[in-house]
Amino acid sequence: ATRLMMQKYERDGEQNTPDYLQLCGDLKKIETQIGEDWDGVTVLEEESPEQEVAMPGYIVHKRDLKTFMRWFNAANPAGLDRANAKLPAEMRSMSLLTFAILMPSHNIDLMRYLLLRGSNVNKKSDSGATPLSAVCEIGVSISSSLDPGQAVEAAKLLLSWGAEYDSDRGSMGSKECCLARAQAQSNVELVSILQSKLCGRRCELVNLSSLSEMNGRTCIVEEYLKSSKQYTVTVLGRRKEEIIVRPDNLKRRDRTLQDCDYYIEFNNGRFIRNDFDSKDDYQAFLSAMNRDEQPPAVDPNAEAKAEQAAADLLAELGIEDDVTEKKAKAQSKSGKKSKNKKKGKKGKK
Repeated sequence: ATRLMMQKYERDGEQNTPDYLQLCGDLKKIETQIGEDWDGVTVLEEESPEQEVAMPGYIVHKRDLKTFMRWFNAANPAGLDRANAKLPAEMRSMSLLTFAILMPSHNIDLMRYLLLRGSNVNKKSDSGATPLSAVCEIGVSISSSLDPGQAVEAAKLLLSWGAEYDSDRGSMGSKECCLARAQAQSNVELVSILQSKLCGRRCELVNLSSLSEMNGRTCIVEEYLKSSKQYTVTVLGRRKEEIIVRPDNLKRRDRTLQDCDYYIEFNNGRFIRNDFDSKDDYQAFLSAMNRDEQPPAVDPNAEAKAEQAAADLLAELGIEDDVTEKKAKAQSKSGKKSKNKKKGKKGKK
């Protein structure tokens, strides 16, 4: 695979790029381990699905979403657990979820994608850091494109999948350390979530009398209202709704691979998300996908939402105006050419 990547760079005349030089270094290490005369086909030893996978260094340095996804979704006959791969030692052997936090864009969608494919929400780095503690370190010792509001969204996502604090108070993943780092970045909302017992968690609604039709539905706990000792929650599904409930109306129900309220795919360079009203709807969608059938249409606006998200990103980066201007110029030139052709035909007559 390394040689094939190098050949692509060589065909494109990019031998002096940092990525190509990184691949050269990776190839030398491989050749040292297995010999320069390996034909690239013969199986040297049986790979075990239980072995810990290390993500190639060139992907870490490039931090490009498409490059990462090509590696992650490449053929995997040995069934290696790429969802729980670690970064190289110089990156403290961080988890892929932590790597997603460091990406320049699409951080939260990539985290959602990885969690749905089995990434361990509590996987530690060599230093004891967890994905949740990494979110709390943004702006303190970790550089990320996530703004404070997105950091809160990332923390809620991790908590909804069952993120836990390390019981060792001196550990980077402990509640005390997470709180200290969130306070250091002056993220008041994040601090409030970390201090609460249920904020950010996914829960099942129970024992509701006035809204009995909501019983059994899942929600994300948003905020604790000290004055009334109640919680504001967002009911999950295709149509989200915010309601206020008592603590005894909430039963913790973490997201799992078998019980989730969304499914996210990566197609044609973008993430597409579908939301579900119930566990049964989600499992029916998965069953259809596993049988290679057309999944039931659960969100007809998923494609449109993806298109709008892409347009918003272009606008944020200041690219949209350039693209629109180029299209207008192209259409203008096309119009002039068609008029000239018509004039030419009239002249011949």
